[in-house]
This record gives sequence, C-alpha cells and structure tokens, in this order.
Amino acid sequence: MTNKLWCVKLIKPLKGNRLPIQELCTELGLTVQYKPAIVPNTSHFNSQLHKLKNIIHVQPLIIAPNPYPYADHPFLAPNGVFYPSADKLETINKKYGNTSGVIDFPGTTHPTVKRDILDKYQTLFEK
Repeated sequence: MTNKLWCVKLIKPLKGNRLPIQELCTELGLTVQYKPAIVPNTSHFNSQLHKLKNIIHVQPLIIAPNPYPYADHPFLAPNGVFYPSADKLETINKKYGNTSGVIDFPGTTHPTVKRDILDKYQTLFEK
C-alpha cells in the first residue's frame, strides 16, 4: 500500500540556496527548519520534492489509531505522526488507509504495547 501523504521537514537552512529553491520551499510550506509540512504523494509534488532532496527529509505521514491523549484537537507530532481529533478519527483512517505498516516503533517499545496499538488499527478497518 502506498501512502497518500508525506510528512516533509526542512533539515538545512534555506539561506544560501538559489532563489527558485527558496520559492519552492515557501510554496510547499517549508519555511521553518525541522517544522513538519504535509505534502500529497502525487507525481507533481514528488517531482518538486526531488528537486529539494538535499535539504529535506521525507517520510510517510502516519495516522495514529487514537487521538492524542493530552489534547482535544488534532495534533501533528514532530516525528510525523498525526493524531486526529476523536470525532474525525474513523473518517480520516478510512479516507487515507491503514498506515500501521509504516509505524516506526522506538526500540524500547514493549511488544505488548506494539500489539495493542496495531490491534486498534485493525479494528478500525474491520467495520
């Protein structure tokens, strides 16, 4: 399964780059270093991201199986995990698909915690 959205971060400063590169970054919302921006995974945007390959980091946007525990609003974490609001969670997961295959768990995550998170994903897609 391919992801429909990318989480992109500017990893090098814009200053010192050619003006067309700076304008392209501004157009994509990449103006602050290390601040994530969401970009569609389409051929048009992929070709634009390819032009910026030396100054950006691209990873699939991961949609969390449950809302962020300490916020009542949608939240995009710096690691590229999107926590939707509770009322939109099921709709978003159905629209953008099951992203559980690309979850990058930290090495210290206990296996039962991983299994619990992945089980929550599976119940969303059984409905």
